Order: sequence, then C-alpha cells, then structure tokens
Amino acid sequence: MKKIWLGAALFIVCAGCVSVKIPKYLKDEFPYKKKFYASFDETLTATQQALLDNGWHISDMSSPSVFEQDQAPLDPQGKQILIFTEMRQTPIVLTSRYMSLNVYLLSADNSTDVEIRYLAITPMLFKNMENYKNDAVVNKIFDRITELVKK
Repeated sequence: MKKIWLGAALFIVCAGCVSVKIPKYLKDEFPYKKKFYASFDETLTATQQALLDNGWHISDMSSPSVFEQDQAPLDPQGKQILIFTEMRQTPIVLTSRYMSLNVYLLSADNSTDVEIRYLAITPMLFKNMENYKNDAVVNKIFDRITELVKK
C-alpha cells in the first residue's frame, strides 16, 4: 500500500513540475475566419470588447506585416492589425490547460475580415498536447462581435 501512495505522490509532483511556453505569434494551423460588414474601426472596437467580455485580456497589438510577410492587404490603403491575448490557464485533473489567441483584422471593401487563431497546450508527463481548434470559444467571440457591430 505504501508503494501505491508513494507512486501516486511522485506522479502528482512530476505532473505539477511542467513549464509551458506558448508563443506570442500563433501559426495559422486552423484559423477561423469571418467577414463583418462594418468599418475597420467599428469592428476593431467590437473585437476588443468581445475578447474582454469572454475573459481574454489583450496583451499587445501589432502590424501583421511584422510577423507575416505574405499577409499584405489587397488595398494598399487598407488597415490591418494583429491582436495578441494573454495566456489563460484552466486547471484540469492533475495538470492545467494553457490557451492563447491571435486575432487578425483586415479591412476589405465595405467590410472587415476577422481571423482568430487558437492554441491550447496541455502538459503531460512526457509530452505537451497541442490543440489548434476550439469551436465553442471562437464562436462565442464571433457571436459577441456580431452583437456589438449591430448596435
């Protein structure tokens, strides 16, 4: 019985001693895209509010051209921005899930394209599990942007 408790304690200690590094810039492994028929500034304001309303705090905003050489706006006068969120931690059994978002906005003709990139990393004993999909999280943000743009 002592061996079982010792093994369980060792497992819990090892599972808790994992460091996770989520990159600031997320690859477009599985980007979610949606077009909003609103001005760039209106969509940007709605996106920032939608992120905050869903518990995502913005850590930085930058020009996408710094990170993506192939992401040039179709219109040279077009606006674009890349929003970075702070990492969120969600505890799960014996570990935690670490999540981050990048939101890319690009102005188009009478509309704004919004792309959301999601990354979740769940550290395991010997390997980190990465997930680039979370329909529920992204759809909640898109739904909130839609509500705010319609006001």
